[in-house]
Amino acid sequence: MKKFHLTISSPDGNIFEGEAYKLDVRGVEGDLAIMAGHIPFVTAIKAHPCALWLDDETKKEASCDGGLLTVSSEGATLIAGSFKFSE
Repeated sequence: MKKFHLTISSPDGNIFEGEAYKLDVRGVEGDLAIMAGHIPFVTAIKAHPCALWLDDETKKEASCDGGLLTVSSEGATLIAGSFKFSE
């Protein structure tokens, strides 16, 4: 599967910047799975557990307290108030 460029930022700085296979988040209208080639859009993100897939087998779980997700042809950017990966 194709990967896309993902940036996750908070007031503390960039949390993640690199290539991802999939990002699972909860938008204001329901759950979202962002993958390469996703239609461009902007949406608010609710506080909810998230998951970042770095490849087909590597999954990193995280907590996000809400924010803004922008998806474009160049990739995706998640700006969150707080984003912390689980250990």
